[in-house]
Amino acid sequence: MIGAVVVSHGALATELVRAAEIIVGRIEGVVAVDISPSMSVEAIHDAMEGAVRTVDAGSGVLLLTDMFGGTPSNVGLSFLGTHKVEVVTGVNLPMMVKFPMARGTMALPELARHLQECGQRNITIPGDMLKKKAEKK
Repeated sequence: MIGAVVVSHGALATELVRAAEIIVGRIEGVVAVDISPSMSVEAIHDAMEGAVRTVDAGSGVLLLTDMFGGTPSNVGLSFLGTHKVEVVTGVNLPMMVKFPMARGTMALPELARHLQECGQRNITIPGDMLKKKAEKK
């Protein structure tokens, strides 16, 4: 089973996991790591590494971080050479909801790409879609 570590500034990681579990029920093999401004890079690294070890059941771990270029993703990149991980930035609720259903059907790299695409597809401006629909009538 592929595990996931959700990492964010503030409590976003915990709340994304909590919100996803409201929708799909308990998600096994997922840990949230919330970082605060008072944490050193070493402390963040240690927290993330501990979380990776906790959820790694042998099939790898997705590190789902809040934004590209932020401390969570930068620290996550340091695990690429030492752990079986993929880093996906810009985590959102649709990705979290899709994760438990998709992880049993594909390998780690494919799952990372699938969740990236899912996250991007779900960023929309609904008003634009409604305008296009109205124009077709």
